[in-house]
Amino acid sequence: MTAPKILLVEDSEFMSMRVVDALESNHEMELTAVKTASEARTCLETNSFDVIVVNYELPDETGIEFAGSLNKSGTEPSVPIILLTGKKLEPLASDAVDNGVTEFVYKGDHAAADMDVLANRIETVIAAYGTTAA
Repeated sequence: MTAPKILLVEDSEFMSMRVVDALESNHEMELTAVKTASEARTCLETNSFDVIVVNYELPDETGIEFAGSLNKSGTEPSVPIILLTGKKLEPLASDAVDNGVTEFVYKGDHAAADMDVLANRIETVIAAYGTTAA
């Protein structure tokens, strides 16, 4: 089985390194990390991914706005989007789902358990949506 290809959109260098290290080392996933929504759009023009993991707070827009821009039609996204946030999920959930976010992961203290939860959510959405990356 080919390693799932994940696009990580995370502006925090610490968090980005933590996610990449944990998912590549412990869960055999292939990650591409960018810091902004704009960089992610550029990356998506020439690359295919199985899942996009996006932080809620980005320098140029929110993760929800980014998801909405990829999913303007209001239908299910062609690539599942997981929102990674340190904020309370309840106030964000409805708007996030309306904009095409598939799943949510709370990033707490960056413990190994948080990375296991993220890996599980990635595997779950790939099982539901299938793999599309070539």
